[in-house]
Amino acid sequence: MGKQPDISDDQLLNYLDGTLKPEEQTLLKQTLMSNQRANERLEELRLIHTYLKSVRVEETSKNFTEGVINRLNQPQLSGYLTRNGILLLAGALVTIGLASLLLSSGMFDSVTSINLNQLGITNTYFERNLPTIPFNGRLIVNMVILANIALAFIVLDRTVLKPWFERRRTMNLL
Repeated sequence: MGKQPDISDDQLLNYLDGTLKPEEQTLLKQTLMSNQRANERLEELRLIHTYLKSVRVEETSKNFTEGVINRLNQPQLSGYLTRNGILLLAGALVTIGLASLLLSSGMFDSVTSINLNQLGITNTYFERNLPTIPFNGRLIVNMVILANIALAFIVLDRTVLKPWFERRRTMNLL
């Protein structure tokens, strides 16, 4: 049994399109009669070919294309004014207010210390006594207030100020 010549998909597609020369077409038909694998591939390509011929090409409406072209040069309005951003800003402001109120009432004026020797792990893992760490609650609360103020300024800028100034800029351009 001799080796059958390979037929490329391009040759088969050209055969289906009818663009082959008559000599090539007869040679391809003879090869297809003796080559079962190429014949199966031709049937697959024929099914695909008939399906693609039956599919209708969709076109966009003229209004869509015209609308897209008209909006290319317009500045894009951002939707940064979101409910979540405003809620986050309100939460940061409430936290700042409550922490300041507790701080001014003297709630964190006393300095406490954390005794590391009272923990259960010290007796089993360490032979020496561990030092006592002084814990200043006022300093911690001040750092929390500062972090919340920084967060509030960032959220205020992104959520309220940036969209507001963008809207003013676009109104002045139009």
